[in-house]
Amino acid sequence: MPTNCSPWAEPGSLSRRCIGLLVAAGVALAAGGAQARGRGSLLAAQEVAAHAAERVAPERLPLVLEKAGVWPRHEDATSIPAPWVFPRVAKCDPAANLRGWPPGRDAPPFPFHEGQTFGMAQLEALRDYLPPFIWEHREKFFFQGMQLVIGRCFNDYSPPGFYRAATAAHAGEPKLTSSGGLVDYRAGLPFPPDRIEPTDPEAGLKWAWNFELRYQGAGFWGDFRTSDMVGRGGRAEPFVGEIFRALTAFRSERRRKGYKAPGAPGKHWVAGGVMREPFDARHYSWRQYRALENMTEAGRTDDLHAYLPNFRRVRRLPGSGVEGIYMPSFSVGVVKPMVVAGLGGGIGGSGGGAAGVGGAVAGSITTKRSGFEGIEMRPLLYSIRVLGVQDILTPINASTPAFPVDPQRDFGPWGLSFANDRWDLRRAVVLQGRAKEERGGDRVVRFVQYVDLQTLAPLYYASWDHRDELIDVGMHVGRWSEEREGYPAWPDAPERPIRVIDTVGAAFANISVEGGWRRESWEIISTPPPDQEFKRLLSVGNLTRRR
Repeated sequence: MPTNCSPWAEPGSLSRRCIGLLVAAGVALAAGGAQARGRGSLLAAQEVAAHAAERVAPERLPLVLEKAGVWPRHEDATSIPAPWVFPRVAKCDPAANLRGWPPGRDAPPFPFHEGQTFGMAQLEALRDYLPPFIWEHREKFFFQGMQLVIGRCFNDYSPPGFYRAATAAHAGEPKLTSSGGLVDYRAGLPFPPDRIEPTDPEAGLKWAWNFELRYQGAGFWGDFRTSDMVGRGGRAEPFVGEIFRALTAFRSERRRKGYKAPGAPGKHWVAGGVMREPFDARHYSWRQYRALENMTEAGRTDDLHAYLPNFRRVRRLPGSGVEGIYMPSFSVGVVKPMVVAGLGGGIGGSGGGAAGVGGAVAGSITTKRSGFEGIEMRPLLYSIRVLGVQDILTPINASTPAFPVDPQRDFGPWGLSFANDRWDLRRAVVLQGRAKEERGGDRVVRFVQYVDLQTLAPLYYASWDHRDELIDVGMHVGRWSEEREGYPAWPDAPERPIRVIDTVGAAFANISVEGGWRRESWEIISTPPPDQEFKRLLSVGNLTRRR
């Protein structure tokens, strides 16, 4: 086959002759597989592929190739280590050997069915399907009057074919360094589950890198609202703005372009945002650049830049202690905000940094975890092990709107409950991380994170300080792109599948001090703007052009 007829070519760049050749190859492959299953399957495969050859448009070629069997994809081997088996899709069968807690214990038969509802009086029935730390602090996350709806059991939220294709193309290439970094990674899942042995001493680290490099579309874009809670029923002034995190490397759908997006060479991703409310925080905006070196150099910090409305200028901020996605925190009170006050140190494995703006004393440090914690991790900073797997209920595909669609949604007396929603039964890998460096104060020394086995999406999180005292516990809320009407298509290939769990909410209870925080971002999306707009968005200069 001519090189310009590669199935990896970008949609729209192939001639009609190439499409015919590729689909013909698909017929042969499909026929070979179907022959083993019987003549009826063989004829069906030939008919489907032949029909596609006549009618397929260039931009739909990847979909046709995937169905015909030409598009390479990694599938778990039949000898998958038992702990990593994802249960049968959409089956709530008690005979499915549900995983309980502690590790090695089977969960009791799942006594629920899709559509069944639970209130506070029936909460005890859900105990075996929640993380222990969530159950212990259940009064923060569940409340009288709630109506929790049982969703699907082990629904198929798997990533699209091009991500599986990248996994297949590069399986076995990524390697761990002696310090816990990752090298020789290009795209896809670094360590397919069927290649992770349960007894491997590096199994936890491999799952952590899988989590960090999971499929997330091209990043995320959208409006958000964060609200700080102070004690039962207390609420600080909410903060409203726009945020994005654009993946600029390891983009599986861009193989012909080196898996890279334009605008930020040498960067893994670029994040940023702008505040709209309250008035004193209005127009504060920022950019965060994460370099590829962060994957191998523990001491490498992010580059941070912020636009200060009061000074009408952009300043560089220190990035020490920022491990996740940076979010500014503000003091809004009697004293009008005047300056950016440094960064809080050591937020933790999946936490974000926080720059304080305001306060009476310039240069004061405000350390606050609020916003997008738990969706990023720097695995090389931690010793990570797998605690086990557990089948849990989680709002991974929520159905009840929040901000900005429903700004008045009820979150219970603590303001932290997403219980009025749909909760799916999922299988989670439970990871524990312990910081390699000495840490004091309220910095995270140990964390436990629940990660969805199929999508690697974050589900639950808890952290502890140097005294091994609990700092906070929280949950994440997701939304499945395929059930969202009018979801924006890929700008370069509208037919390309999206298949992503968007991060549309989170709620964390701060145990060390009464209170917590909640984030709502109901309409966030994971498809990017066109390349030219994408490139402009990433620049520091864009911080001032909006003014």
